[in-house]
Amino acid sequence: MKSVELSDAAYAALEQLAGAKGTTPAGIIAALLGVSRPPLAGDALLFYLTSPEFTALADTADRYLALLGCVAKSYAMDFADFIAHQESGRRYLALSRDDIQEIRQRNRARPIPATQYWAVMSIDQASKRRFVCRLLEFIGCHDETVALACRALDLGESATAAPCVLVA
Repeated sequence: MKSVELSDAAYAALEQLAGAKGTTPAGIIAALLGVSRPPLAGDALLFYLTSPEFTALADTADRYLALLGCVAKSYAMDFADFIAHQESGRRYLALSRDDIQEIRQRNRARPIPATQYWAVMSIDQASKRRFVCRLLEFIGCHDETVALACRALDLGESATAAPCVLVA
């Protein structure tokens, strides 16, 4: 085993990031360097998608909200970063409470369970598929997990129906 020397501040920041991601400082460095991992190892979302809790949800809208809730809780920093960089993110900052309520009703927005976020439910299937694919790729899910999520939400096949492209 090799060692790397870091300043106290750098190591503290690394520990904080590792804690938020549920891993170790060494795991963060390995992920940053792209050290290969066994297929599907550590892809917690894959296990959630096949869990009885998720598969018991019959309604695709409930599954969509459950998936977003799981990602928001399990990958909190990445989810917040992803949402913050959406094109529509700043549009609502200057609106009044009544304006926000009207937009929420028009978009049939529903709260994402156990989070501060709301999901727009009125978007079409292709847009929803692109959003889910981009989100899952952003948090580092394997292609198999992205495809399973699209199938579980009745959004079609991610790789064949409409390629998922991560836009930075």
